[in-house]
Amino acid sequence: MRILLLIFISFFTFGDNHKLSTDLSDCKGKIANYYVAKLTGSADGWLKAARMHQKFYKDRGSDIVVAPMMQYRRDSEGNVSEKLYRLSTMVIGSQESWAKWQEMRENQSEAEAKKAQAEYDAYVGMYNKNNELTVQRRLCIY
Repeated sequence: MRILLLIFISFFTFGDNHKLSTDLSDCKGKIANYYVAKLTGSADGWLKAARMHQKFYKDRGSDIVVAPMMQYRRDSEGNVSEKLYRLSTMVIGSQESWAKWQEMRENQSEAEAKKAQAEYDAYVGMYNKNNELTVQRRLCIY
C-alpha cells in the first residue's frame, strides 16, 4: 500500500517535469512549410507545380516531401461540399532533412545554384499562374 501511495504522489510531483515546449526550435517532430491558396487557374496546373516542387527536392537528394491538398468545406451538419474551397501545400521534413538541405544550398557551385534558381522559378511561376497564396506558416508536426 505504501508503495502505491508513493508512486501516486511521485506521479504528481515529477509529472510536470516534461512540459511540452511550444518554441519551434524545440520541435521534436517534423517541420513543415504550410501554404494556403485559392485556385485562380486550373487544378491540373497547381498539381503540376506541386510535382515540379517535389522533383526539385528529389533531384537534389533530399527526402523532404511536398504534400499538395485540396480542401472542401463542411457545413454545420457535417455535409461536405463538392466544390473546391481552397488549396494547401505542406513541405515536410525532419530537423535533419532541413539542416542537410540548408547545407547543400550553402555548398553548391555557382552552376548548381543557377540551375536550381531556374527550376525554382519554374515551379513558383506555375504555382503563381494557377493559385493565389493567402497564408504561409511554419509548423511543427508531432
